[in-house]
Amino acid sequence: MGTVRIFIARHGETEENKQGIIQGHLDTALNLEGEKQADLVAKALKDVPFDACYSSDLRRAADTAKRIIVYHDGVELQTQTALRERHMGHFQGRVFEDFKVKRLVPKEGEGTQEPESSESVTRRAVTWWNETIAGTTASHVLVVSHGAWIRRLVQGLLKQESIRAARGVTVGRCPNTGVSIIEVPRERGRGDLLQYGDVMHLETEDGDAIAVGVNGDDVELSGAGRSDGHLEAVG
Repeated sequence: MGTVRIFIARHGETEENKQGIIQGHLDTALNLEGEKQADLVAKALKDVPFDACYSSDLRRAADTAKRIIVYHDGVELQTQTALRERHMGHFQGRVFEDFKVKRLVPKEGEGTQEPESSESVTRRAVTWWNETIAGTTASHVLVVSHGAWIRRLVQGLLKQESIRAARGVTVGRCPNTGVSIIEVPRERGRGDLLQYGDVMHLETEDGDAIAVGVNGDDVELSGAGRSDGHLEAVG
């Protein structure tokens, strides 16, 4: 009986975010702004009684999670590869300028590794959810992952009608340290997406928002498996 509330946060900013570089599985670190963002989201969530914490094993996510659970004694960080960002193949490390359509091809001598498809990311994320969240004994779960992973997870759960969005909640790009909240019943029944990608914790005292970096990983290929390296931004 009862419900489980899951807080899903994106990692703080990296220099690659700031420069519009596609990261994928590159193990990049938080920059100074990202550390500040992580500390702010940690303070915003310090009163949530977390009893479980999962994170991608990539540093930018794991370090964000570590800053959050500083306020939560006894909560152990569990890093898992299933929470990694979408693998972007030979696009990783390249600049996707302002999310404009751009052709990218492998450098001379490089092999061509196709990016992980959006469908594959969705399956990976939803499978993790079904195996980890369903049947959990925790009541408040923290998950720290990446922009494209979070978006595909939520869209996948909505599509299969495992959850429904609360009035006024829309799903799109998730900013750095954006927090989404899903509440699910312990027994069978549809859960609720209560908020998506919220960054109110980044507002300064005078009402200005701290800038967040773009996400070069949350892009769509114009056709799965295209060899011409044609990318398009998603809306």
